[in-house]
Amino acid sequence: MKRLILILTALLLLSACQAKTEEPAGNPATSPAVADSVVAADSTAVVTPLVTFIELGAATCIPCKMMQPIMKEITTAYQGLVKVIFYDLYKERQAGQKYGVRVMPTQVFLDKDGKEFFRHEGFYPMADIEKMLAEKAGIIKPLQK
Repeated sequence: MKRLILILTALLLLSACQAKTEEPAGNPATSPAVADSVVAADSTAVVTPLVTFIELGAATCIPCKMMQPIMKEITTAYQGLVKVIFYDLYKERQAGQKYGVRVMPTQVFLDKDGKEFFRHEGFYPMADIEKMLAEKAGIIKPLQK
């Protein structure tokens, strides 16, 4: 019942936002609002992800390499709901300092307002991420078409 209420609330918010966030004439890809959002394929409304999943690691780190397919699956399965960002800490050291990384990989989850609500260090299995997203953010994996 709670899940149904969360889904209905999200749909209502999205439909209410649609009228307020219509794209101006021109190329929507160049709009600053679209840079951090996803454009819905069936409308001109901009959908802001509910969660940002930040993976902090390195291309040469074995557990980080193991996270790559999981990040791709999250990007596909939670399209429009979860935005996935990867920082290679050997190339972008400031990201490690910004997020206080102690161990590679580190996963940081931010809410829609950019506030951290969960952090994990080390390899993080897909099933555990899905469970955490459902419990902490109320996001359930959408049915695949």
